[in-house]
Amino acid sequence: MLGSDTHGLQRPSGIGAVAIGDEVPPPLRALRDRIEQRLADLAAGLGQSAEVRETMHALRSALSDICALTETDPKVLRLVERLLGAGERLAQAEGLPRRSLAATRGAATRALNALTAALAETRPSRIAVSLGRGW
Repeated sequence: MLGSDTHGLQRPSGIGAVAIGDEVPPPLRALRDRIEQRLADLAAGLGQSAEVRETMHALRSALSDICALTETDPKVLRLVERLLGAGERLAQAEGLPRRSLAATRGAATRALNALTAALAETRPSRIAVSLGRGW
């Protein structure tokens, strides 16, 4: 069952979601948490275009870092693109009917959950190893 947090993003309840998040390597978990916060900011409807632009920049930056640390694994790359699209739809969601806004938030949540599950199965790239990212 999905519940809502104060930012309007739905989070899965129960042990399964927590267990998958705990299996994500620490450097990727930190990036995933940053992504979740940016999505929550977008879902909260920041309103001002400068703030939305900055939030989208932070979201793109974190997604880019994930691609570098996983050496653009094709599965991760597809999920990153899916999540970026969901973030862009959230950024443009102001003024949408309530039902459409809920569907947009749900899509972002599903995209984040799918990326989290994929990150739990990833291995460090040469870049991550050379940076000593504590995998």
